[in-house]
Amino acid sequence: MRTDQIYGLNTWARSLVLATQVVSEIGVRKYSDDTIEPFIREVKVPVAAITKIGEIESAFAEGMVIADLSRYELPDGRIFDEYIQAAPWSGGPCYYLALKDGFGNPVPESLWTKKQMA
Repeated sequence: MRTDQIYGLNTWARSLVLATQVVSEIGVRKYSDDTIEPFIREVKVPVAAITKIGEIESAFAEGMVIADLSRYELPDGRIFDEYIQAAPWSGGPCYYLALKDGFGNPVPESLWTKKQMA
């Protein structure tokens, strides 16, 4: 079957840019009868600020977007951009994504090996 396949980022890259932290949210709920109830809850939120910087279009359906490419801005100031490292064909393109640093250099730990892409 012909299809686009997104493998995305490798495990190392995902753990870097998709890390989360637990924060406390403090607020109030206002009900229709004007009753107000305060609350405190813990939620997981991404550590990085994520911005869409591009798209991957389907090889089979013109104009159909199958994935977004993102920029990740970490709290320490580092910036990483996703890019297509390779797209070997196996019944359709298999998109392997990696990261470039803020200077446009590929991040070695984020690269898929030939064995992983086989």
